[in-house]
Amino acid sequence: MAERTTIARPYAEAVFMLASNSSSLQRWGDMLAYYAIAVADENLAYALGDPRMSGEQLDELLASLLDDISGQEQALLTMLRENGKLQLLPEISALYNELRADAEGTVDASVVSAFALDEAQVSNLAKMLKKELNRDVNIEAIVDPSIIGGVIIRAGDRVIDGSVAGSLQNLTSYLTR
Repeated sequence: MAERTTIARPYAEAVFMLASNSSSLQRWGDMLAYYAIAVADENLAYALGDPRMSGEQLDELLASLLDDISGQEQALLTMLRENGKLQLLPEISALYNELRADAEGTVDASVVSAFALDEAQVSNLAKMLKKELNRDVNIEAIVDPSIIGGVIIRAGDRVIDGSVAGSLQNLTSYLTR
């Protein structure tokens, strides 16, 4: 996985610079996210790997997936196809989003809890994280009953495990030393 990220980074950085210079960060982010999902589809992956299809046919197929693809977006897809890197679109998209969030002074965080959080709880967590990280925080709340209670917060490269399951695992680890 780290190797794929290393290979994807220059592409993400180039797209980010292009998007920044053209004030189209949202547009490029949406396009990358869309194609990251598309190339993971079994049927599309089969078509993209079909040796009977020419490069032009593959480019047309990719362009047909999005109604209003721009020339620059099409050029990126063509370049990725020609270099055999279309499968890196999920990593390119993720790295692009990190660069964008960094430039916008935001961070995406996931909060995993055993039960659904209400708006007030999510808001309080966002305020706490904003104070801790000095950034605006976009929270995605996820319910996972297996953590038993508490929360697990992932924001950027930070992980705060306040779950009951995590505490029990730590205790078990400590007791079995």
